[in-house]
Amino acid sequence: MKVKIKTGFSKTKDNDLLVKAQTIHDDMGNDSVDYPTPTPTLSSIQTKINTFSNKLADRGSKAKTAAKNSVRKSLIDALNLLALYAQTNCGNDAETALKSGFDIFKTGTPVGDLPRPRGFTLASGNNSGEIYASMESFGYIAKSYIFRYTQVEGSDPSTWKTKVSTDRKVLIDMLESGKKVFVQGAGVGASKHLVWGNVISMYVI
Repeated sequence: MKVKIKTGFSKTKDNDLLVKAQTIHDDMGNDSVDYPTPTPTLSSIQTKINTFSNKLADRGSKAKTAAKNSVRKSLIDALNLLALYAQTNCGNDAETALKSGFDIFKTGTPVGDLPRPRGFTLASGNNSGEIYASMESFGYIAKSYIFRYTQVEGSDPSTWKTKVSTDRKVLIDMLESGKKVFVQGAGVGASKHLVWGNVISMYVI
């Protein structure tokens, strides 16, 4: 069965688009063997991401919203072109395709209990009070990814705030700067049982 990378982000929410674009940029940049000469260039993609992030932080009037939407369209157009490059270079291999940061159309069904997530990391976001949390992709065997977090050290994880996403990377915002944030993640399979990874933390800028 042919591996096909998903394109088109017109229905993706603004913040989710920002996270996904950054994931694609970072993942493809980390795999120079399979993706040696991305087109468009990753530097141009990062420029569009930064511009879009700035527009998201500065909106309100109709003129500013229109400007944000224009920049959003430019970013989506560039991502769609990059998806075509990834499709050409993935060699019809699902694992290689997922290394590009793009999603692929499912070729199977989610399994029951997923293993403990690997490659769980935290990184500062583009704005104050934001971080990115990510884990390695489970591919088509995961229905979604769940993250829970708190800034209250030693608290019961069952009381933490949660975010669920179909992407392996999420933006966590509205955090208090200068304090640590504690985060756990898990993959969601066909069953309701979750195997949480270790709690990791970082200081919020």
